[in-house]
Amino acid sequence: MNDCAMKEIRRFNRYYTAWLDVMNEGSYMDTDLSWPEARILFEIYICPDITATGLCEHLRMDKGYVSRVLSKFEKNGLLTRQTVSGAKGQKRIILTDAGREESERIDRGGDRQIEDKLGCLDEDTVGQLCRAMEFIEETLSNLERKEESKNEHPCPEIPV
Repeated sequence: MNDCAMKEIRRFNRYYTAWLDVMNEGSYMDTDLSWPEARILFEIYICPDITATGLCEHLRMDKGYVSRVLSKFEKNGLLTRQTVSGAKGQKRIILTDAGREESERIDRGGDRQIEDKLGCLDEDTVGQLCRAMEFIEETLSNLERKEESKNEHPCPEIPV
């Protein structure tokens, strides 16, 4: 990749995170949560019965950080954890009513944010924007799959 392309991608990433207004500490979507905390809570909301391990893998977040956030949420009454039978040490994360309410508030806030920022665009422009986002997601997903296949061992595991 050439230097110009690299700088352009990094510039866009900086622009987009600022555009989303996610860099302010706390108060994400009118909550007392930071962006990563809100994202963790929302992922639990849309992925019922997810485990902490599954959450870390899905969000690609540090296990220690996620553990601290989950403990904070549990202390604040937003979730409970339930042991998964037959899975050593695995605990299913379950939102409480308060956790669901907070997640729904984040969801409504996300919809409102996009409507406020993009509501003035005509349908054709919105369609172009969505197609561009689909292209980015597809391109990055394909790249991930290539990386994963490179890391796979060429020979199947042989039991010892």
